[in-house]
Amino acid sequence: MLNLYLFIELLGAANPTAVLNEIKALDVESCDIRNVVQLADDKLVAHVDCENGAAATRVVVEDITGVEGVVQTNIIAVVEPTKD
Repeated sequence: MLNLYLFIELLGAANPTAVLNEIKALDVESCDIRNVVQLADDKLVAHVDCENGAAATRVVVEDITGVEGVVQTNIIAVVEPTKD
């Protein structure tokens, strides 16, 4: 399991609420979109949990980047929780 924390930049003309809702509604194989919040008119932060690195790469490079209005997706952190 990998926890991804993403900083998402939007086009200035994009509707941040619409983009946020579209990202939350993504059906991503092997990943769960846990939360997406708006920081400013053109910035979002997302928390995504993925089963493995391949799924994490796919969600960042293909799925979120493919949402209309998204200009750039930056990875803030990738955390692999410890197994107790």
